Amino acid sequence: MDIFVFLLYSYLEERRRRTETHTEKEGGTVMDKLYLVIKLLLVSLSVLSIGFAPMSEGGDLTGDEAPAPGDPDVYVQIAAKDEGTDTWRPSITHGGYRYGPSMILNADGSLDVWSASTGPGDLIDLVSYKRLYDGGKSRTKETIALKPTPESLDQMWTCDPGVIKFGGYYYIGYTTTKDARGTDNDVCVARSKSPDGPFLEKWTGSGWGTLPVPLVEYTGNPDCFGAGEPSFVLLGGTLYIYYSWCDENGASTRVATADATDENWPATLQHHGECIPPKKDGDSADVKYADEYGRFIAVFTEKRFSDDSYVAVWESFDGLRFRPSGFVKANTAKKLHNCGISGRADGHICAGDPVYLSYAYGGAGDGSWGNWATRIHEVSLSAAAAPELNDAAVENADIAVTRRADRLLPEVVTVKAEKQVYTVEKSQQVFVMAYDSDNYVYPVLTGATFDGYDESVIRIVGGRICVTGEGTTRVTVHWHGLSGDFVVHAAPNT
Repeated sequence: MDIFVFLLYSYLEERRRRTETHTEKEGGTVMDKLYLVIKLLLVSLSVLSIGFAPMSEGGDLTGDEAPAPGDPDVYVQIAAKDEGTDTWRPSITHGGYRYGPSMILNADGSLDVWSASTGPGDLIDLVSYKRLYDGGKSRTKETIALKPTPESLDQMWTCDPGVIKFGGYYYIGYTTTKDARGTDNDVCVARSKSPDGPFLEKWTGSGWGTLPVPLVEYTGNPDCFGAGEPSFVLLGGTLYIYYSWCDENGASTRVATADATDENWPATLQHHGECIPPKKDGDSADVKYADEYGRFIAVFTEKRFSDDSYVAVWESFDGLRFRPSGFVKANTAKKLHNCGISGRADGHICAGDPVYLSYAYGGAGDGSWGNWATRIHEVSLSAAAAPELNDAAVENADIAVTRRADRLLPEVVTVKAEKQVYTVEKSQQVFVMAYDSDNYVYPVLTGATFDGYDESVIRIVGGRICVTGEGTTRVTVHWHGLSGDFVVHAAPNT
């Protein structure tokens, strides 16, 4: 039945797109019909092969726990080796984005990449995951690693990921808020033993569970963006947490530290205030520790979304106060924003490591808000006798965002109930939806299972919620290795 429904929906989507673009001819050509038949067949096959490509565990490289301090009389410079390659392009029909990449280098040279991605249905932003090979020229299938928890602090979105691995866990810091305006954000953190998640264990204030509380709580003007866009570095048992603080004074970067030897390290957080002052129309700083140069390296975009945009490079010897060092502009695209630089699992860059810089961009021309491509460059690190800060004489590249055709073979990435919250008096059917990486939606009629709920409150039979008592319970839906959760308020009509 699932295959039949996928076939039907794909056929209707194909008909709608052809009608909207006025390309449908009376009866269609033989090639049109052949293309449609092939697409429908591939869609049906994709339902049977949603699993992700097998891969090594990853997160298997770390840096020096006590690297030698660097020379303060030299400044680290970063340069893009070429114009790079796209790792994501928005589709012609649905657009979309993958911004703010956080990247971990593995021993085989591959990159684990987490990005903020377009959310499906009533979820605005999610965190997607994929593994890149050959410097971004090939990849595994994409999946959704982190999603909001219904009726919680992060119920609206999970975005701006920053990832580190230590103590057997991948930790992902992210931005979230309950304010529908997108302001008054906080930083939260979740963990998983696998890079592709799901990241279900979230910091609750006293341990790891379902309902998140802030790792960093914004206390400024709620009309401003707030706190978010975290990045992590582990050095000698101390975890450095960098995050944006955006208020009336602009977008600065602040730093906190925690005891990484404590499993509940968020409870040991110590705040150290501003480490990078407000930027020139800039955004989030991604920070790594360069062992060869004995210093922390921060990259962030300046003049974001403009034709004169570039990546700023700052550095620090104690991780608490940074100084400007250089910039990356040559070979980069116009209108870039929200960048990340690769490092090992603990946030270190070691001598001989391939290093990559990635960002979202609008490209040359007018662009389109929210329809950004993502580009990656291999970069080189070097030392200079003085900082290089004048970007005016350097041009970036005239690279346009080239939208791609809709995928012939859909890439199903997540599953969720139609709603995040149900209020049920007696019984109600749950409609389960599967989404692909372009946010096309397909209904799931068979194969979905439900668990994790309180049977004294509800039972789910044949996809129907049946109330057994008064109360609230959370439910997890599973389908072909994918999962999602929702909340049921049972209010029996007496």
